[in-house]
Amino acid sequence: MAATTEEANLPQGDVAVLVDWENLKFSLQERGRRPNVTALRQAAERFGRIVYARAYADWQDPVHAGDPASLYLAGLEPVYVLTKKYSDDSGMTRIKNSADVKLATDCIEASHQFPNIGTYVIVTGDHGFIHVVNTLRPRGKRVIVIGVSWTTAAQLTEQADVVLYYDIDVERVRVEGEPEPPPPSAATKKVSPVFAQTAETAVIHLRSEGAREGLDQRKIAEVLELVLVTVREYRKDRREISVSLLGQELQKRMSQTEFSQHVRGKARVLAQALANHGLIKIIQRDFIDWIYLSEEPEELIRAEIPPQVELPRYDYGGYVYTDLPIEKREAIIFAIHDERNKPGTAWLTFKRLISVVQPIVGRDDEAVKNLLNNMTTIGVVRFDIDRTGRDPETGGSYNFRTFAIDLAHPDVKKALRLQ
Repeated sequence: MAATTEEANLPQGDVAVLVDWENLKFSLQERGRRPNVTALRQAAERFGRIVYARAYADWQDPVHAGDPASLYLAGLEPVYVLTKKYSDDSGMTRIKNSADVKLATDCIEASHQFPNIGTYVIVTGDHGFIHVVNTLRPRGKRVIVIGVSWTTAAQLTEQADVVLYYDIDVERVRVEGEPEPPPPSAATKKVSPVFAQTAETAVIHLRSEGAREGLDQRKIAEVLELVLVTVREYRKDRREISVSLLGQELQKRMSQTEFSQHVRGKARVLAQALANHGLIKIIQRDFIDWIYLSEEPEELIRAEIPPQVELPRYDYGGYVYTDLPIEKREAIIFAIHDERNKPGTAWLTFKRLISVVQPIVGRDDEAVKNLLNNMTTIGVVRFDIDRTGRDPETGGSYNFRTFAIDLAHPDVKKALRLQ
């Protein structure tokens, strides 16, 4: 059977897949999800034949028990990376692994050793991998980034050729009642006057920049409507979208032929036309053009992008959740849950968690801190809300994190009789 036009335009060369396993696993775990390697491979196979596939993590960490064997059977070679333990200012034990260094090294080695590999699929949201992307692209390699929408760094998405979000493009969980997306062959609908006028503006700007071919005003109006839909989807979840990322999103949502004809190299002009007609706002920050909805308040637009959240890590050789007998685990779950729901208690800080748990386990502060970090990493305890306090002496403000029991965790459901 002959390939369709869109299929013919997709790269058919060899593909390397490199997965920062801890980044992917812990990012999904924040919202009670687990990685699906089959879905991940299927997404990567859209770009060609997978000939090199690796997953990087500290496989000695008990939180990954059983993962290496499962990954190997699923077609990903587990690669061990070293870790470095340290304590931050709050006393939390954190572990910095060297996955980015090892992954970068393997990318460079593979680009020399296997010239047949033209596409590198890097599964991570860590902004540190921008160096990997910037090294591969000058070598003529196409770089695809797969990350989780709520943790992927904007700096990384700016540099990749294509960005896919695991929770949207790889394994989307459809909300009950959400309508199915229209099929690609849906009939052309009537263009509203506002998009027709905006398309006219876009065509004028494109012609002034030297464009002469492919300026179908009706089609550009349809693309402009798709742009606004895309921006609304992003901003509904308070996700940042830049002009560059907009172009990547349109590439995923359109046929390759239509994208090449109407969007490639034109994303900023299209966005600017929408801004000129008051449908969106474009704000430059950190040398990047960011897109917002026209109705969003200025104080929200001007706010800085929040820093990437790193999950608390723990010393797997120390005092951890699996060291506790079942009755102690349930007692801790009950105690934290009851403390959070006491009358007049609006939140629980990490320090307060220590005071609740310490009498139950009878261990010193460091052991209890390690235990709580472990419980947060595996999902028994979750982050609640980031809050701002005010120092009574200096009057200065400071930020702090609050915690709660995760009612979706199986151990919590069992202990609290929620299932």
